Amino acid sequence: MARKKSAAKRAREAEEQTKLQRQLENADEDVKKQVIEEFESSEDESSSEEEDEYGELLTEDVEEGLNKVLDALKSKNKELLLNPDVKFFNDPEEGSSTAAKTEKQKPIYLKDYHRMNLLSGDALKEDIEDEGKEFKTYDQEKAEERKELLDDIKSAFKDIEDGEDVDGTDNEDDDGFLKKKDPKTSDSTRQLPNPEQDGEKFLEEFMKQHAWIPHEGDKVVNLDRQGEDDDEFDDAAEKYEQAYNFRYEDPNSAEIISYARNQATMRRNNTGARQKKREREKEEKKKAQEEKEKAVQKKKTEKVNKLTDILETVKKEYGADLDEQTVKKISDRLFDNDFDDSQWDQVLGEIFNDDFYNDGDKKPEWDDDDEIMKDSKQEKDEAAEEVEEAEDEPPKKKSKKEEILEKSKSKKDKKKIKELAEQAIEQDKLKIIDEVEEEREGRSKERGTVFKYREVSPESFGLTTREIFMADDADLNEFIGLKKLAPYRPKEQRVKDRRKFAKKKNLKEWRKKVFRNEEGPEGEGDEILIPVQHSKSKPKSKGKKH
Repeated sequence: MARKKSAAKRAREAEEQTKLQRQLENADEDVKKQVIEEFESSEDESSSEEEDEYGELLTEDVEEGLNKVLDALKSKNKELLLNPDVKFFNDPEEGSSTAAKTEKQKPIYLKDYHRMNLLSGDALKEDIEDEGKEFKTYDQEKAEERKELLDDIKSAFKDIEDGEDVDGTDNEDDDGFLKKKDPKTSDSTRQLPNPEQDGEKFLEEFMKQHAWIPHEGDKVVNLDRQGEDDDEFDDAAEKYEQAYNFRYEDPNSAEIISYARNQATMRRNNTGARQKKREREKEEKKKAQEEKEKAVQKKKTEKVNKLTDILETVKKEYGADLDEQTVKKISDRLFDNDFDDSQWDQVLGEIFNDDFYNDGDKKPEWDDDDEIMKDSKQEKDEAAEEVEEAEDEPPKKKSKKEEILEKSKSKKDKKKIKELAEQAIEQDKLKIIDEVEEEREGRSKERGTVFKYREVSPESFGLTTREIFMADDADLNEFIGLKKLAPYRPKEQRVKDRRKFAKKKNLKEWRKKVFRNEEGPEGEGDEILIPVQHSKSKPKSKGKKH
């Protein structure tokens, strides 16, 4: 709701408007003419030339002239077409006068409206009328609006009761406005002939019905946004073409993969070639040791499983109790030579011989009058009688408890046998290691040696054995270096070096410098005196503080 102006403000505005009106009345006629000219010029500028979009200039006279031209063209009447006196259309002035009648009213802008009011002198009428009116409060206005609304509702219900619908039509057959009315359909569709079958008839009906003018219900084509649709279509087509061309490419190829930094990549280690070689050799030794340990463990597991199977078979077939000594014999025989099933009797005969049975405790001697002996004899007789009775009786099914006890007993026996086998194999661990090393050496021989040594013919370059042993290493290196003795040098180079260094002149100079004698060291005999160099103790370098 707009704020109301105070009385002082309204009075001030009224004063200003009266002053302005007096100035306009007292102004000269030249000023009025100038204002009117400005108004007309601005009106001309604001008005723009409008196009005839829907054929409003196509009147009945123009249509009649078009039909005459079409008939003349169809009949090929050259006299009518080429005659300059024949006029198919009226003068354009008449057409412009008729078009001016139907011309639309030009829009009036706010600036034009104020100018017209000032020129006509009606600018202050509204303020004067507003001053004469009584202003109502907000509550009064709401009360009046509420009263008007109630009056309208009452009049509407009164019309319904009288049998007249709200829209003024009688509605006695239905139950008032609660019943849904049938929608009104207007046959606004225009029927035009098919232009492919009869083009002339289509053109005639098209002109008669003014089919180019849009009606309600026609599909509206927005020609302004046609370019935007074309751009969207081009973008979609380009995306599809790109996806089809690069369908075999990796979708993540355009992304740059980054990896997190760690201490190994951030820190630079000052490791030389020798240190790297030592580390490489250390890793190779460690790897070889791990492989050897794995092979030993595998061999040990195989031996334990094999010995466990043999001991279980012996206990099952012969029912003999196995102790550590018996297991040790079988394990030794197993390590010495793997025996087949055909050698079972021979092996077991050697293990369970007379000494095995004689090692047990001797039978104790009892007196005939001893009461303990009598009791034991009675117990044996009773046990024999129970066994005979049990054999005569039919076999009974074992209970679940007895089956569980038997299973637990068999598990304990197997566990005990395995522990004995592991102990026996652990004692012979050195033999297992030897076997593994032999197998590894055999495999390396099969692969062949990695490096083949090359045979080198001995070469002394004119020096005797006595001179070589008595001279220092520095003197020998001065005479000829070790690189000259390398076996991979070509034959021509070796022959050239032999001729150069084996000359008598070079030998005499070297002997004179080393032994102070051109003929070599003095003295004869098999004794060779080797000079001993005392190593001077070097001061220890102080370690760098880190």
